[in-house]
Amino acid sequence: MRPLSPHPLLRDCLLSLALLGCPPALADDTPLAPQLPAWQVLEFEQQAFLVTAHSRVELLPDDEDQGQWLLTADSSIASNSEHVVLTLTAKDGRALHRSRLSKGKEERYKSYDFLPGHILRERRDPPPKTGLPPCQWPVSSRKEIAYPGTGDSLVVTDAYALLLLADRFRGSPDKTAELVINTEFNFYRVRLGHSDTSPEIRVNYQDLDTQATVTGPRSTRGVTLRVSPLGEQPDKPDFSLLGLSGDITVLFDSETGLPLQLQGTAPRIGRTQISLKAFTPRAPAP
Repeated sequence: MRPLSPHPLLRDCLLSLALLGCPPALADDTPLAPQLPAWQVLEFEQQAFLVTAHSRVELLPDDEDQGQWLLTADSSIASNSEHVVLTLTAKDGRALHRSRLSKGKEERYKSYDFLPGHILRERRDPPPKTGLPPCQWPVSSRKEIAYPGTGDSLVVTDAYALLLLADRFRGSPDKTAELVINTEFNFYRVRLGHSDTSPEIRVNYQDLDTQATVTGPRSTRGVTLRVSPLGEQPDKPDFSLLGLSGDITVLFDSETGLPLQLQGTAPRIGRTQISLKAFTPRAPAP
């Protein structure tokens, strides 16, 4: 688990503003670090009932620790939005620290430290007419959240990390894999599996590096995410990945490995999909 940082608030503020740099080169006798996916940025979009849902996810190495990666996610639908910063282990995607700034009728900033014995959750609310960054707002509540009774056998992480972990599982010979997702106070068990079908879908997305547009049919390979509540659920059901809930299928391009589409259930819409609209490829390592 992640050791306590001497300046967690300062680090969280800096991560929210800028995620820069690359990990130092490995010595010849040091095992190679897990490989980052070929994409650096993914942008997804769905339009329904004159409302557009948009999500942008970026994954970068942590310049302070080569064993950690930094994931930022921005999602919006109508007047509601969230900005998530997640520090996770490169080895298995385990969450170390997460912050979430949500905006709607009111603003809220929540941080989660994934400690060895529990998750420390803090909520901060903005004082009137403040110019302070969210990580310096006054703490309005603090709570220790016990892990579900799975011991240390399962990785506990955030839903956005499923994009990375489903990509990694796609090339695995294992038939299934399991992990745990933490939301607000709830936990969910997610079982990953290989889809029985490989549908051909039509795509329309942009390569933001070359500005080229990719359209037409593409063959896919699917990874299924079977989601079920784990342990006591103190909150109402709140699992979501890019606005989708329930069991989800992630369809990857058979040739490039890009996640082209997520299929799941959306509020007031029912079974639907959210598609890749743009991506930025990862620059080659120097």
